[in-house]
Amino acid sequence: MLPPVRELSFSLSQNMIFGIFFSVTFFVASLLWAASMGVENVSATQIDLPSRHAVLENHVRKLVSGFPIEDMTPLIADQNKNTAAFLVGIAKKESNWGKRVPRTESGEDCFNYWGYRGVGSRGIAMGHACFGSPEEAVGVVGGRIDTLIREYHFDTPEEMIVWKCGWSCNGHSTTSVKKWIADVGYYSRKVKN
Repeated sequence: MLPPVRELSFSLSQNMIFGIFFSVTFFVASLLWAASMGVENVSATQIDLPSRHAVLENHVRKLVSGFPIEDMTPLIADQNKNTAAFLVGIAKKESNWGKRVPRTESGEDCFNYWGYRGVGSRGIAMGHACFGSPEEAVGVVGGRIDTLIREYHFDTPEEMIVWKCGWSCNGHSTTSVKKWIADVGYYSRKVKN
């Protein structure tokens, strides 16, 4: 016995809908596959997308333009973003981005824009490390800041105050501590954002 006409037309309509759906899906998939074959091996540099490093470097360069630290922007941009932010913020507070720095006896720049107390490859000048090159300076200071961030989890200016005070700010005025935190925070946020 044949099914009633009403059921037969419903089955045909449902089959037609599925057929159209699968045909359209196959057609779209074919178009996408064909399009992907044309752009198979395109890298970010081929379509002029800047790398994260280039974006950070350009941002830092614009911020410090005209100051001695500007020459260090590629080195700073090689650091992770938090370390780079503190390199910029602390350098602004401690040396006005390289305008007030320790110098050798013959007047050469020690590349210590962070008030880093330690020994550089050229010893100590004016109580601070005297580095032999910008690479050494950013490597040593960036490494110390990175350690404070990664090992001690100091990722705010309030926690990074150890840079100014050491483990206790008892010998510093409350006003100077608050000013250091505010200034370093202001410039480090400019780099992070």
